[in-house]
Amino acid sequence: MELARFGNWAVDVYKIEWVGDPLIEFSIAIPSIINTGTRKNGILYQWLIEIAADSRFRPEDIYGLNTAFFYALDIFKHEIDIPAYALMAETLKEQQEMLDSRKKRCDTPVVKFTDDQPNWFGKLYRH
Repeated sequence: MELARFGNWAVDVYKIEWVGDPLIEFSIAIPSIINTGTRKNGILYQWLIEIAADSRFRPEDIYGLNTAFFYALDIFKHEIDIPAYALMAETLKEQQEMLDSRKKRCDTPVVKFTDDQPNWFGKLYRH
């Protein structure tokens, strides 16, 4: 059952899912929305960083995911343990820097790392 839709993103009791055109298979299971990874600015939310690196999504699609993400965090706050150590403001700052960098490169495609979802963040973003 769909709870809400934000742009091309639908939130239901199981996931946040891309439902836009073109059809792109991209969904985030509700229990994993809180996945984090370490970056130079601290511990950030993984999905909001991954989406910024995916050139299939336009900035407005990414902002729609941000809204869906906040909505899901609030709706499911009693079912999932939201990490107190994750830095939301720094996540959004890093995401915007990535989008700005993409724009400067004239939307040159960014390769998406997909082979090991639970561990991709640390591999992709070593510093």
